[in-house]
Amino acid sequence: MIDNPRGERVYRNPYQTLTRTRDFFAELPQFAVNVRRLWFDGLYVPETDAQIIEILHSCRNLTTVTLPWTLLRNASPRDWAELLGVRQAAPLHTLELHAIDLPEKQAQEVLSVTDQRPLDSRMVDFSQLRRLKLFGDTKTRPINDDDLKAIARTATSLEDFQITCMSTVTLDGVMAIVKASRNTLRVLEHSPRAQDGFSHPHPGVYSENEHICDILTSCPKLQDLSISLPSMCASLFSNTRVLWKGDCQVRALHLCGHEEGSTSNAAIVAMKDLLRQARRLITCRANAYFPEQLTIELFFGDYIFDPHIESVHGDFSMAELISQGTWPSRKMLSRKGPYGTTGLYGKKDEEHPFDRVSEDDFFSGVGRTLVQL
Repeated sequence: MIDNPRGERVYRNPYQTLTRTRDFFAELPQFAVNVRRLWFDGLYVPETDAQIIEILHSCRNLTTVTLPWTLLRNASPRDWAELLGVRQAAPLHTLELHAIDLPEKQAQEVLSVTDQRPLDSRMVDFSQLRRLKLFGDTKTRPINDDDLKAIARTATSLEDFQITCMSTVTLDGVMAIVKASRNTLRVLEHSPRAQDGFSHPHPGVYSENEHICDILTSCPKLQDLSISLPSMCASLFSNTRVLWKGDCQVRALHLCGHEEGSTSNAAIVAMKDLLRQARRLITCRANAYFPEQLTIELFFGDYIFDPHIESVHGDFSMAELISQGTWPSRKMLSRKGPYGTTGLYGKKDEEHPFDRVSEDDFFSGVGRTLVQL
């Protein structure tokens, strides 16, 4: 056996499939021009970026593409202008950018290439794009507010804008896109939760002197909303002409006008007013000329509020202990948990399940300082 060694070669090109795809489209352009959708995953180094760019050049009639975020740094303005295809009969409709935290070696490879800053160029035009989705977190040249502000200069026709599991974009970047596409936006999701643990990083402080709640309710076509805000108030639900439907989730750190804390009587009154307005909006949507079911879920402090059933979900075990069992007057086991409607993620042995109490009971506990907003 030693004299006649047999077996497969140990090394194989890890990007062989990508290379073959590139060669196939280059050799058979009649097939490439008929490709409408492309999805690239797990390819984040300059070598693969270069091949992806070649594939994109061959497939000139794409409507939907999912790309590594590194192309925002490694592709040229001309590459992006051609991909977006503003002057084509069928320009790009949907763009998804995926980011991951790279191993050190791959991160060094990415950083070794000059950032071409394509978004600074006037050639790059997002005016025909209808759907933009950003997903994932990274420390290596991450997508940030400046990128979104640059995109917002031309992204005036977005119908669907989603940011998920990305902590490097704050509300400044999100609202730049929202204001640019205010008249067309139908779906808005900003959920900067971390992938490991599902905690929600701080959404950032909005630097413009504008009321975010009013901006969101002024989007005439907005239907689906899931957003993380620095603060919220009753104004968010006061416009009964909105078209919101389905599940609406709002995660907030403070109440508008009460950023210093939510323990004062005025803050408690503001929270009750917010919940009443949410219920009023739910009723208005159900009784509209074209009725729609709307469910609103509010994440505030350590609690989850369900205005439509006047319930509050949370871990009330300490308050119950302090009250010597006199509070709450009634509780039920909640199907929700620290991570929302998805519950405890199989951590029942590690974490106390949430209980559900009525709003009246909750605020009586607030009045007795057993629980805090």
